[in-house]
Amino acid sequence: MENVSVDDAERRVGRYLRALLGEASPSGPHAGSARPRVLAAVSGGADSVFLLLVLHRLSGSVGYDLSAITVNHRLRPDAESSGDADFVVSLCASLHPPVPCARVDLPAGAVAQLAAERGRGVEDAARVLRYRELEAAARACGADFVATGHTRNDRLETILMRALQGSGGAPLAGILPRRGRYIRPLLEVDRDEIVSWLSREGRSWREDASNAEGRYFRNRVRSRLVPVLDEVYPGWKTGLVALAEKALLDEAVCRSFDLPEWTRAGEGLVCDAARFDALPEAVRLRHLRDGLALLGVTRRISFRHIARMLAPAASGAGGRSRAIGAGLRLERGDGRLFLGADIVHTHKSGYLVYVRDCGRITTPFGPVEVTPANGGVTLNGSFGPFPLPLLIRSRIGGDAIRAAGGGRKTVKKLLNEWAVAEEIRDMIPVIECGGAVRAVYGAPFGYPDARDGL
Repeated sequence: MENVSVDDAERRVGRYLRALLGEASPSGPHAGSARPRVLAAVSGGADSVFLLLVLHRLSGSVGYDLSAITVNHRLRPDAESSGDADFVVSLCASLHPPVPCARVDLPAGAVAQLAAERGRGVEDAARVLRYRELEAAARACGADFVATGHTRNDRLETILMRALQGSGGAPLAGILPRRGRYIRPLLEVDRDEIVSWLSREGRSWREDASNAEGRYFRNRVRSRLVPVLDEVYPGWKTGLVALAEKALLDEAVCRSFDLPEWTRAGEGLVCDAARFDALPEAVRLRHLRDGLALLGVTRRISFRHIARMLAPAASGAGGRSRAIGAGLRLERGDGRLFLGADIVHTHKSGYLVYVRDCGRITTPFGPVEVTPANGGVTLNGSFGPFPLPLLIRSRIGGDAIRAAGGGRKTVKKLLNEWAVAEEIRDMIPVIECGGAVRAVYGAPFGYPDARDGL
C-alpha cells in the first residue's frame, strides 16, 4: 500500500472545494449566501466515510454547511444493508458538531422491478433510484451541491469500461469533477490513500460483500483486468487520463458546430435535414445522441444501428429515406429529419415491434400479452423469459441462433426443418434482445418454438 502523508489527500480535497466555491455562485437556493450547503452521499464504505469525515473537517475553514444522506437499496440481506444505513446514521450523529443525516430505505424489490422495466441490469436501476433520492434530499435540505465519493480509481475503471464498450467523445472522459450540482471532490485521491488515511485516524467502515461478485462488469474490471494492467503496463493509468483529456478536447470541437435544433413533433423530434447531412459524421453522431437523450432513450443503442442512421439522405423521390433498428426510426422527407420510436413498423419485406413494457401489444400476427416473469417477461404467458427491451420482428438475412451443441443454426435452416410454407416465412416472429437473436416464436402459426442454446 502506498505510504502517503496523512494530510496530502485532505489538501487535494480542500483545494478542489476552495476552487469550486470560489467560482461563480451556484444556482441553488443559497446562491450568493456566505454558507452554501453540501449534501454528502454516504453508503458506509471506505470512500464515502472518508468523504464525510474530510468534508466535516474542512467545512469550517472552506465555508459551507454539511448534511448527509444514506440510501438502503435492500439488495442484500437486511442485516447487511440495514446495518450499513445504521452505521452511517450513527457516524453522522457522533461527529462534533453532528451532521444532519437523511436515511432512505427503498421498498423491497424496487431495484429489481426497475431493472426488469429498463432492461439494463440491477446496477443501473440502483443508480437511477439512488439519484432520485439524492435529488429529493437536496431539495428538502436546500443543498447547493451533492458530493459523491467517486475516486481516481472509479474514474479509471469507468474509462476502461466505456472504452471496451466502444464509447467515444465525452463518455470516454469517464467521471467528471462536476456535473451540475453534483461534485466529486475525491477524483484526485486513490483508494489506497483513503484506506491509509482511515486507518491512521482509527476510523472503521463497512464492506459491501457484493463488490466481490463477478456478475457485475465493474467488479470484473476492478478485480481481474486492473491487476493485469498493473503488472503488464504500469503506466496505463497515466495513459488513460491522457485519453480522457483528449476525448474532452475532441468533444469541445464537435460541440462548437452550429447544430440544427431538435423540436417536438408528435411522438418524436424533427430537425432540418440539409443542415444535419452537412455536418461531419462525428458531429452528426453527437447530435443524434442528443436527440435520443431528449426522447428519454436510456438503453444502449449499438453503433451498428447508429451508423445506419448517420448516412446522408438516400435516394428516392424528394430525398426520402428511412432507417430503422433497435426500436427507433430516422426518416427524411420534406426537408426534415424525424427521429422517434418505431413501435410497430410493417412494410412489404417484414415488420418490427418494439417492446419496452409489460401489457397487451398489437402485432401483424395478432395480439401478444407481455407479462413479468423471473426478472424478465414472457410472451402469452409461456414463451420466455426474455429481458426488456426486446424486438419482435420478421427474419432478416443472416439471422441465426445458438444450437444446443454450441454451434449456430440459421433461421432459414430452422424454417426449412419445420417445413414452413414460403408465403408465411416472413411472418414467423424472431425475438431479438440486445442486438442478438434469442428465439424464433413458431407457436402463433402452429410450428415449434426455438430458444437460443436449446
